Amino acid sequence: MINLNSTSKKSAIIVSYFVLLFNTLSSIILTPILLKYMGVEEYGLYQMVYSVGSYILILDMGIGTVMIRYISELRCKEDKRGESNFAGMIGIITLTVCLIISVGLKIIDVNIESIYSDLSDTDYSKSHMMLTLMIAQFVMTTLSNYLQGIINAYERFVLSKTINLVQIILSFGMTILFVALGYGAVGIVLAHVVIAMLKILVECYYVFRILHFKIRLYYWDGTIIKPIIGLMLAIFLQHTVVYINTWSDKTILGIMCEKSDVAVYAIACTLITFFSSMTGILSSLFQPQIVKMVVKNANTTQLTDVVIRVGRWQFLLTGSILAGMALFGRDFITLWVGEKMLMAWTIFLIITPFMMIPLIQSVCISILNALDKRLYRSLILFLSSVINIFITIVLIKKIGPLGAPVGTAISYLIGHIIILNIYYQRNIKLQVIRMFREIMSKTWFSILVSCIACSPLLLWNDVSIISFSIKCILFGSCVLILQYFWGFNSEEREIFSSFMSKLQIKKS
Repeated sequence: MINLNSTSKKSAIIVSYFVLLFNTLSSIILTPILLKYMGVEEYGLYQMVYSVGSYILILDMGIGTVMIRYISELRCKEDKRGESNFAGMIGIITLTVCLIISVGLKIIDVNIESIYSDLSDTDYSKSHMMLTLMIAQFVMTTLSNYLQGIINAYERFVLSKTINLVQIILSFGMTILFVALGYGAVGIVLAHVVIAMLKILVECYYVFRILHFKIRLYYWDGTIIKPIIGLMLAIFLQHTVVYINTWSDKTILGIMCEKSDVAVYAIACTLITFFSSMTGILSSLFQPQIVKMVVKNANTTQLTDVVIRVGRWQFLLTGSILAGMALFGRDFITLWVGEKMLMAWTIFLIITPFMMIPLIQSVCISILNALDKRLYRSLILFLSSVINIFITIVLIKKIGPLGAPVGTAISYLIGHIIILNIYYQRNIKLQVIRMFREIMSKTWFSILVSCIACSPLLLWNDVSIISFSIKCILFGSCVLILQYFWGFNSEEREIFSSFMSKLQIKKS
């Protein structure tokens, strides 16, 4: 049974939310700094080049997820030799992927003038430098995913998340330094390269010196290759979907609209990334335990219960954030990047309601990984995202830049919400109706009543950090009070009370 109360899990969750907090704060603080030092045009250039270059990262093939999935199973069977051999096999695949990524980025670099045909010579020069640095960055990112897969398979979540936290802090400082020194868009990528290099060194030390993990190819296990390829193909398609739903919108906007439109969309994507990350923290921590449940033949009722237990917390988080942004998002965007960027608030509100449903079900992905049934999900989402490209192009021609988020929202409705839940119900036998009923039970009421109670605050026209903070604190307090006395079940109330009492002890 999934244990939300274990000390290691709670510590990992706390560190994970610190990672999310620092990542969000760094983005919030960094964005206006970059706009100030670089200007909207160069910031848009960075987003355009990074969007087309990032496409190559879909070739990562989910190496980290594959490592967690199969090393967790081998650990459950206490097969040390099998772990080393599996790591050796995936190591060869990882190096091959790194080579393909390098070649792919070089091809993009050579053809950047054809992709964006209306840039200046200076912009092209900067684009070539960025893409060359991105080769090093993405290769090291792929190697880091491989190493983090080993660390997470051993359930060293606190260490893994702490490394990510330090990476965010160092990257924040180094990015500001390089941009302030006048390196501009190139400086952002250079900072990422330096930090990625340091991260790999730390992960290598931990894997080989602390865990004493051995990577050794004893033999090529052909029997396991087929399910591995199936899982990798599924993740490849999912990465393609993520790219289409985020980065391709920027690429299309860069081709059909202005660099300033790309900059606004990028700001909205920063908020959307934060929104989606809130749920990924919880679900990612339970991948090893879900694998163990499947190995021990857990039934679909037990698996549905897992989705519900985690999904209720995910719905409370995402629902509260979405409602808070709907009420006070205009103030936030104005304070953050200025009134000229208010379109980012509209983009956020168009996409996130449709994202919320698959986000609160994100544990289902871990279940599909454990059952080796992720490929069909990825095929569904891939097809819906290809449709998204065509819808986006048509809508941009008709309604301008807002066509991009509308197209993305439609693809989420078709693929993630309708078709995918039919698949969960019919093929995986998850109890989807019960899942949604129990996930949203009473919590929706807490959020709705809080919105109604705090709506008079909209009449408070003062736009300042103090007034915005007061509005958010009042709304958040209202949600938590209603949820504690009305929305939480006994187990959730106990977890929340335990967490709050530990915070009080640490303060005292």
